[in-house]
Amino acid sequence: YSNFETKFLNKDYILSKMNGNQFYLQIGREVESGFEKYIYQSGLPEETIKNLFTEEIIKNDVISIVNCVYDGTEINLSSQIIRNNLDNKIEQYLQSEGKNANEQVRENINKFEDLIVNEYNNNINISEELYTEAHLLIEKCNVVVEKIGNMPIIIIGIFVVLIILLNIKNLALALNFLSISILAVGVLIKLGITTIYSNINIDNLLILTNSISNLVISIIKEIIYEFDKISTTCVVLGVLGIAIYAIFKSLKSEKSINKY
Repeated sequence: YSNFETKFLNKDYILSKMNGNQFYLQIGREVESGFEKYIYQSGLPEETIKNLFTEEIIKNDVISIVNCVYDGTEINLSSQIIRNNLDNKIEQYLQSEGKNANEQVRENINKFEDLIVNEYNNNINISEELYTEAHLLIEKCNVVVEKIGNMPIIIIGIFVVLIILLNIKNLALALNFLSISILAVGVLIKLGITTIYSNINIDNLLILTNSISNLVISIIKEIIYEFDKISTTCVVLGVLGIAIYAIFKSLKSEKSINKY
């Protein structure tokens, strides 16, 4: 529960995952790959569409989108920088070839620049509507988390106290009951994880683009890992509690035999 709040609803956590998964580098490759389908139509050299942006520009634009998702701010992309860089490269090429750009050529250049800028925008800002919906969802989750507060811990605490009170005359039996319950929770979680892995090929999930897919896969695996840690703890505590109860019961039986 606390991991859900401090990680998956936390903007800084998502940004740290992006930094750790070469997210910006992958997006850059996808953007340049998208540029290539236009260069052959234009008659310009391939070098014209290379290095139109830096990883820092990609990072700033992605952060703008993350801010939109988490804070509801407006998305601001570096479209004009891309256009200016492209325009400068085209001008350099024309000058090196000794060509003058007449009105028709300039119109064609503007159309080409529009295509490249739109390709950049579409690769970075895949769906503004989707990001807006994500922001609304995160806001609702934050409201739910705020309302729930420490309720899960309180409920577990009440459950433990009730078990003890119902078995106040036999605390060993209460320990055994709690241990079995904890063990059952751990086993159920592990069965759930096994079911997920057997029915879903997580490593080959494709969500929008490869870069987003890799990010989502990384987050999903971390969620599953967190649940796996909880299940392992439950299983260990459950088995330990049952073993203690068995030892206590065995010792008690020996005392009863020796008494007679």
